[in-house]
Amino acid sequence: MKKLVCDRCGLEITELEDIGLAYDGKEAWETSARARGMEPRGIIPCKNYIRCGGEIVPVAGDGFLKWRRWTAKWRSH
Repeated sequence: MKKLVCDRCGLEITELEDIGLAYDGKEAWETSARARGMEPRGIIPCKNYIRCGGEIVPVAGDGFLKWRRWTAKWRSH
């Protein structure tokens, strides 16, 4: 199953319509982010962007959990 997940807080988007809307807004987000002098990491900003500063990235299945576990191990060293 394809889903979108925030790279900071873990918010998940799994509804097909919501995923489609996210991809529709991708270009606008990239333009806006670059205008502010930053390079976008994801498709769109998280709905909790003000608090978490995360961006929504695509993952398949449990790929995001594996990535979070790997970064947690890496940061602990």
